[in-house]
Amino acid sequence: MTTMTIRTASWAAAVWLAAAAPVASQTDGFGPLFDGTLNGWTVQNAAEDAFTVVDGALRVEGERGWLRSEGRYTDFVLRGEFRWLTADADSGIYIRAAGDEPFARGWPGQSYQVQVRDPSGESRFDPVGGLFRHGMPPGEHTLDLDALDRAYRGTGEWHTIEIELVGEALAVRLNGVEIARAGNIVRADGHVGIQSELGTMEYRSIEIRER
Repeated sequence: MTTMTIRTASWAAAVWLAAAAPVASQTDGFGPLFDGTLNGWTVQNAAEDAFTVVDGALRVEGERGWLRSEGRYTDFVLRGEFRWLTADADSGIYIRAAGDEPFARGWPGQSYQVQVRDPSGESRFDPVGGLFRHGMPPGEHTLDLDALDRAYRGTGEWHTIEIELVGEALAVRLNGVEIARAGNIVRADGHVGIQSELGTMEYRSIEIRER
């Protein structure tokens, strides 16, 4: 995997990602993926209590497995709210996941994972906005840590994430601030998923708009 983490607000060199420009409207055409229940989702390779609903929020706590959407998606904007309940919390959002064969710890192979790790914790892996390509070809990826610093609200606070995927181009925004871009997202379609890995966190109001 070719990954570059940077501390700069300049994206002038990323002309190849023009297709991932921010959407003009963030109110029209979105439908719920998570509606306060687990309807439309399937738990994959996880402990029984890894994914629960607490006061209408999806609580994730466990060390393996994932939650797989019933539908498959190609080009879309996904947005939702989440919060880290523990500083070590590390989860992820899978996009275009094949979901056929697991790799490490029951997570989906042949997929892309947008990191949702608390930046305040200690890890050798990228924080929220990082990208893993599980069984997929390498490609361009930039993570703007200065932008992430500006957008980050802290452990325990609700954050808004927006993931836009058009063709091979990916953009990630946190609380309205663009923090990452990536290219060469070559899988044609797949499931959306939520990873269970470390610590405790919650998601709510997950929506999707297909492009």
